[in-house]
Amino acid sequence: MYILLFLITFWIFASKSFITKKDIQSPMKPRSLSLIIPSSLTIDAKDLRSKTLKIGQIARAASVFCVDRIIIFRDPGLDEADFIEKILLYAETPQYLRKRIFPLTNDLRYAGAIPPLRTPHHPVATTNDASESSKASAEGVKAAKGGVGGAETMTRIGEIRAGVVVRTHETGSWVDLGLEHTAFLGTSLRRNERVDVKITSETPLKAVPVSRSEITGYWGYSVTKTDLLSSALDGAPADARTADDGVNTNDVPTNPPEDKLLIATSRYGKPLNIDLLMKVGAECGTQDVLIAFGAPHKGIFEYMRDEGTPISRFDYMVNSVPGQGTETIRVEEAVVATLATLNIVFR
Repeated sequence: MYILLFLITFWIFASKSFITKKDIQSPMKPRSLSLIIPSSLTIDAKDLRSKTLKIGQIARAASVFCVDRIIIFRDPGLDEADFIEKILLYAETPQYLRKRIFPLTNDLRYAGAIPPLRTPHHPVATTNDASESSKASAEGVKAAKGGVGGAETMTRIGEIRAGVVVRTHETGSWVDLGLEHTAFLGTSLRRNERVDVKITSETPLKAVPVSRSEITGYWGYSVTKTDLLSSALDGAPADARTADDGVNTNDVPTNPPEDKLLIATSRYGKPLNIDLLMKVGAECGTQDVLIAFGAPHKGIFEYMRDEGTPISRFDYMVNSVPGQGTETIRVEEAVVATLATLNIVFR
């Protein structure tokens, strides 16, 4: 996995010498970025540990490349959508909230082996990590003497953190932010609801809710499920998560078709070379980009055929690993290869 990422990164830097300022003068960053994956992506994993690590690699890749949303479409051949969703959401949830949101169950037995995401909403959890992080961003962290909590939970006024509502009252709510004390919000919310807040007072600890639009930088991904691949392309989840589930609730957008750029990945697609990258980049600005992946045993062509949906629904059919030396590309490998290559024009 990491060797593949290194080779792709090397190719990207080598290719950038052929991209001129004229090529990238237009805005290219998409409005949002979504992955569409099948519920059968674990079909080539032999046990629970292998399945968990496979999904964890997708979670890690999605975070590295700032994916906003992951959509799981159901494959009747192997429907593990609920399990995949649970592992993805577990990985995305800050460590200090996991015990409150996810009861200890057998399917989370190997979740601890998932690589840490280390995204902005996952503050460091150990003293050593805190020291390392403070060197990189000392201006954003108070010393233990002046901040809230000890060395492992330092914070400051104005900091944004993810939390879970643990107690409610008609006058407000108390939220667990992974600090020594719960924070009071002057808004009545639902118990177990996940919420993003900005700290407004240290003593007593108080905060106010903030929306995703108020948060700068990457703040994790949401997860939804659909019955069909075509439903994911339409942006209409069959059973989207609700706030009661205690997880991110950013549903699949219902923007008009012209506001979406739909990309399918396939070994039969066009090689994702510089010319095609520039074409995709020129079209992705201010749009919602959705990238669909097939399963190890069944590609996008087969899924669309079985659903009776024309493959022309996609704007692009791309091959991000041309000349592959293996019979199949695993989903987690395809996700890394595709996002690493498209990242040239997405940023």
